[in-house]
Amino acid sequence: MKLLVASSSPVAKPLITALIASNKHEFGGLITNPDKATGRGMQIEANELAFWASSEKISISKPESNDDLKSLLLSAKTDLVITIAYGKLIPQDLLQLPKYGWINVHFSKLPKWRGAAPVQWAILSGDKTSGITVFQLDKGMDTGPTYLTQEIKINPMERSDELLDRLSVIGADLAMKTVDLISQNVTPSPQLDKEVSLAPKFKKSDGKLDWNMQIDKIENQYRALAANPGVWTMLGDLRLKIDGLRISYGMEKIAPGSVVIEGEKLFIGAANGVIEIEKLTPAGRNQMSAGEFIRGLAKREGLLVG
Repeated sequence: MKLLVASSSPVAKPLITALIASNKHEFGGLITNPDKATGRGMQIEANELAFWASSEKISISKPESNDDLKSLLLSAKTDLVITIAYGKLIPQDLLQLPKYGWINVHFSKLPKWRGAAPVQWAILSGDKTSGITVFQLDKGMDTGPTYLTQEIKINPMERSDELLDRLSVIGADLAMKTVDLISQNVTPSPQLDKEVSLAPKFKKSDGKLDWNMQIDKIENQYRALAANPGVWTMLGDLRLKIDGLRISYGMEKIAPGSVVIEGEKLFIGAANGVIEIEKLTPAGRNQMSAGEFIRGLAKREGLLVG
């Protein structure tokens, strides 16, 4: 079977690697998003996955429109397209072009957490488990019939990027098993319409910490959003990106948003406890430890964040 992978995320690396190593299927290349302006200099650059694929001498296509994508599919004569974090809804007429259509590797047990950010929403919501579903794409958003699912436990203090790394390896294995099922003409099962939840993409503003929240909620927000789009707070006019924190169980209660410095340790009060900041990045500067940040402070008493 000839296959293409459509993705714009490094989570597709294990799947692409598995397809290249397969002696049962022909990997036809990667479909990914066009290069775009990024960074402070707004230079036109390929996404991280495309950069890696180029270094591995993998064939890459970057269609800029649905017409471009249609032309690619017709010329490639592919049997199946596997999407994984591609970030685009595919029109129905394009879904029907490959012999076996399109399948998607989604990082939740559908129908829970349909959308662009299932892993982040699972952690933010305090879920104890996550999962993977491989399903047939249809015109809806993550609504197609499923081939395989697998549930996995979310480890304590596991961040979304760490969980995604684990899920991407398991997802590659499930995708390869699904391709075998499709080769055997196995019919996927319709999703149930109960317990549906949505997982839309997060904005930068969603990462602002509210120190009036419970400490477990703050910890979950950090774990869910620290990698992307980032979590942050304001110290006066200075924006602080929080790169490492933990709940401090040994500290006496501090008023929410109040900062207490003890030696080279920085503590902030929350609704029902205290958070220790371990690493942070002040706006315009490099990441540093709490101790390094404290040593640069002119004032250490009466500080408030919010």
